[in-house]
Amino acid sequence: MKLVFAASAALLLAAQTAAPPAPDPRRPAPSFDSVAPELPPLTRPAVLVVSKTNGYRHDSIAEAVPAIERLVKARGWSSFATENAAVFNPEQLAKFDVIVFANASGDIYTADQRAAFQAWIAKGGGFVGLHSAGDGSHPGWFVKMRGNGNFTGHPGGADQFQKSNLIAADRSHPATRHLSAIWPWTDEYYSWDAPPAADTHILVRLDEKKMRLEPKLQMGEHALVWWRCEGRARIFYSALGHKAEAWSDPIHMRMVDGAIGWAARKEGMGCD
Repeated sequence: MKLVFAASAALLLAAQTAAPPAPDPRRPAPSFDSVAPELPPLTRPAVLVVSKTNGYRHDSIAEAVPAIERLVKARGWSSFATENAAVFNPEQLAKFDVIVFANASGDIYTADQRAAFQAWIAKGGGFVGLHSAGDGSHPGWFVKMRGNGNFTGHPGGADQFQKSNLIAADRSHPATRHLSAIWPWTDEYYSWDAPPAADTHILVRLDEKKMRLEPKLQMGEHALVWWRCEGRARIFYSALGHKAEAWSDPIHMRMVDGAIGWAARKEGMGCD
């Protein structure tokens, strides 16, 4: 009996003193920023690239951010990339024409930062949300601005990444005018509980016919890329861009470049 008791006590002590599990780098603890970053000198147009993650963190952020910065530089514009949400203040946001969410996720704002972002949008700023800007980690007001339903998930396991045909529903937009009518693509495809709102303009749809999608992920008219107006603000969203390879793919990067040019009001029409 004493041996059993001693063994039980040893097991209990080992459990109590065991090291805690290592943190998951893809699910960082949420944090909120209070000290704004120092901005470099900026010339207009200027693009703010945000990749802060208070939700799931994509490995491809490491490729996405510099790829977007290269697009902006090639236009002769300036950019600033940050994971410090304290940049959402009236003085600093006023220096930017476009905000790009490069796989940013989660509710990243204090109340003041949220108010500054919303005021900037209300004044007609341009916003480009990429991939996880469409997941379920964002607050309700952001989902409404994005223009579609609540996130219901994506395929998992062996089906997480599937090659499918994307259908270019509108090739008149600066982001899609280079696309062929059918665009073969492999990605982690998001689904939502409702299609984009009536005031959105759908640019690219997913062809579900040959895909393995469980019923809750099937949408029929499965929009993946669209734009809408939030007052005068130009809002663009693309669900593409989970994998690192997307950020060196020339067709995908031309789409992102066209989205940024449109959001900055340098190309295309809408939201005037």
